Amino acid sequence: MGDKVVLGYWAIRGLAQPLRFYLEYLELPYEDKRYYKPEEWFIDVSSAPLNQHVLVNLPYIKDGDELVFESQALYVYLAYRANKPELLGQNPKEQVTLASVRGVLQDLFKSLISLFTIPEDQYEARKDDFFNSEVIWIAEKLSKFLENRKWAVGDNLTYIDFQLFEAEEILRNYKPDTFTTLVGLKTHNESFANLPAIKHYLSSDKMIARPFYPPGMYRWG
Repeated sequence: MGDKVVLGYWAIRGLAQPLRFYLEYLELPYEDKRYYKPEEWFIDVSSAPLNQHVLVNLPYIKDGDELVFESQALYVYLAYRANKPELLGQNPKEQVTLASVRGVLQDLFKSLISLFTIPEDQYEARKDDFFNSEVIWIAEKLSKFLENRKWAVGDNLTYIDFQLFEAEEILRNYKPDTFTTLVGLKTHNESFANLPAIKHYLSSDKMIARPFYPPGMYRWG
């Protein structure tokens, strides 16, 4: 293990933003290695040690000689690295609930990506119908689930809350009026944003406010 872990990802929010929140909360010293151009990534991925790994991908964590790939695996690795395995769920019930919420969240993220990658010449005409038919029902389901819950699995914070917060931030920025009606999501969003480590990070110059997605490839972000 190294003195400082390295989180490697594009210079956008994307899959890495919940991990940045996570690292801040865990208080692990880290380097936020941002790739601004594809060429920068291609140089690294073609060189040791990244080119020695079959599963190489973005985002990744480099911790001394240890390399970890695939975003869901990074949450598990970092929880153990910070001696906070409780963030993975403290009992079987929490772990099953976490997995269930993660599945719904993945559906929400996929639907948002499909919305924001509608062909440019069709986007304005289709975006509202697509949001109302393919996105909002998933958000409403999550919001209803979160009502009367402190965190996603109940009383205890877990890593899925970090991913949930990013989904909420996308919805809050894209459809602010709609987001205010999603009471469960809105309450969770406010509670998470007020965690001391998160509150400090959100107001710091380390925070990436935008873009959420790669400019030019997505209609919004």
